[in-house]
Amino acid sequence: MEKITAAQAQRLTAPSPFALLSSLKEDGSTNLMAVSWWTFLSNRPPMIGVCLGKKGASGKLIQATGEFALNIVGEELKEAALRCGSCSGRDVNKAEMFLIPLEAASEIAPKIVSGSRVVFECRLTDMKEVTDHVFYIAEIIACSGDDSVKQLFAWDGYSRLDTADAQNTSGGTKV
Repeated sequence: MEKITAAQAQRLTAPSPFALLSSLKEDGSTNLMAVSWWTFLSNRPPMIGVCLGKKGASGKLIQATGEFALNIVGEELKEAALRCGSCSGRDVNKAEMFLIPLEAASEIAPKIVSGSRVVFECRLTDMKEVTDHVFYIAEIIACSGDDSVKQLFAWDGYSRLDTADAQNTSGGTKV
């Protein structure tokens, strides 16, 4: 084995489950952020964690409101979801710009992405600084899903999104 960088390791450990994180902006609109640095933390109570850069708008919104949703979006949003990682929600309304349909959440103020495979509605319980990132720890207070939606994964770092099925049938990396 040879020494590699962390960025190279991220590409080698792909795919990562991809999501759009939704949070509430001060004007009442919903901000969206592309994220694949999330993980399950506990079953009782059900908890997840997301790791976000300190400079981003989403972390500040989560800290201000204490709520967010993690939307595991499907293949119909592949192009729009990838574009969510190319600009800041401080400057644009990504849902409007990329035609991402939103609907009211059942338990939290930020809207959720319509047609997602799974949506976790979350309430912040703790956060930990991790050098240039913050790890947000949250309880899942509501969860909804549709197993007919094909989940997206981040491949080759964040360079592309695709389903596991599409990746397997295209002769690419097998999962």
